[in-house]
Amino acid sequence: MRRAAAVVLIAAAAPGTAHAHAFATGRDAYGNFLEGAGVALGSPGLLLPVLSISVALGLWQREGLLKAWPHALAGSLLGLAVAPLTGPWIALTAMGLGLLLAVLAALVPLARVSAALPWLAALAMAATLAAALEGHTFGEIPHATRVGLLFGAHFGLAAGAGLVRLVRDRLDYPATIIGWRVMASWLAAILVLYLAFSVAGPGA
Repeated sequence: MRRAAAVVLIAAAAPGTAHAHAFATGRDAYGNFLEGAGVALGSPGLLLPVLSISVALGLWQREGLLKAWPHALAGSLLGLAVAPLTGPWIALTAMGLGLLLAVLAALVPLARVSAALPWLAALAMAATLAAALEGHTFGEIPHATRVGLLFGAHFGLAAGAGLVRLVRDRLDYPATIIGWRVMASWLAAILVLYLAFSVAGPGA
């Protein structure tokens, strides 16, 4: 039943492509900012990798987000800068990196990958932010929209990691970690399905 529900959810969320996002023109700076934030938080192909990063960082250490945030922010800025040089493959790359982090969070004691985890978070954030602007030229998207994308992505990152820490602090039991690993496995499963729909295209 749960697996069937997940399939229906992904089918509804994946209209056929997870690639280029259309942005409105002629809005004021605040409207552009809200649009950028809305795209970052409302597009499954962008939000799912961010949530995978946040759960992995929250399971890694209670201060995992703070330790990895400089890497994630640098990766995000890099992604915004290089987005015009990418193609449709960048959306699949972002989801693939999100899938990798979700699998690590679900199956691997994260202390074993402490050195790599901040850099994986940086790569995943770079790919996610680049995917948000894929298909647009350097001067096409207003700066306020870019700031909104950055804010939305990092709001999702902070909210996800913060929720993991809050639950761990309030319910400091081994079962809590197991529960978050199960959540990571669900994120991985959803990303696999979303990747499959994205690769198959609208005719699938």
